[in-house]
Amino acid sequence: MKQLLLMTGVCALALAACDNAPEREEIEDSVADAAEEVQEAGEDALDALEGAMDDAGDEIEAMTEPDDSAPAGLIEGLGALCGQSFAGTITSDADPRDDGFAGRELVMHVRECMDDEVRVPFHVGDNHSRTWLITRLEDGRLRLKHDHRMEDGSEDVLTQYGGETESPPQGARADFVVDTFSQELFVREDIPESATNVWIMELTDTAFYYRLTRENRFFEVTFDLTETVDTPPTPWGWED
Repeated sequence: MKQLLLMTGVCALALAACDNAPEREEIEDSVADAAEEVQEAGEDALDALEGAMDDAGDEIEAMTEPDDSAPAGLIEGLGALCGQSFAGTITSDADPRDDGFAGRELVMHVRECMDDEVRVPFHVGDNHSRTWLITRLEDGRLRLKHDHRMEDGSEDVLTQYGGETESPPQGARADFVVDTFSQELFVREDIPESATNVWIMELTDTAFYYRLTRENRFFEVTFDLTETVDTPPTPWGWED
């Protein structure tokens, strides 16, 4: 706009000083052309500004909307599978310490689901003694406990061991560092090497991973979430 006013003023002075009609007409035509170019340039700039404002508005709206693509937490992800059962296979290297699992049907059953806890029995063939208890603590961290029962429902000697995450997990993976209770239990039961255990649970769209790791030890079971299997029997010590 300032450019248009300046040009108009300059041309007006030129017209006032010009007595020759043809030259005056030529100047008038130049002024009209220049004014049209300036107006078009202004309209283009306005259009560009409006487009930039629209784009910025879209970006701000996208930033304030919930991100549906963000991964759910472990408890929420397992809760979405509540009531379903899935078959697993050992996906770590063969190890004699895993003979109790090798060659047996491995099934996880997402059996009980609450806002801050899920209970997942882990069936190994005809052994229905194991249940994973995954609990959210008040500070957002997660706790894992292994509930082990005898066939009559009484507690196994090795039970309620596990650990906690060091901070609230981001996404659907949690690394549970062995807790003091479990360390003392392992030492008391003459398996002190387990006192450095870290258990890892990870959930993706297609698989659930259960891992046990420490120095010179790695055990992993991968469960296929793309296909359900029949619901196993009620785990020992739990009511229907």
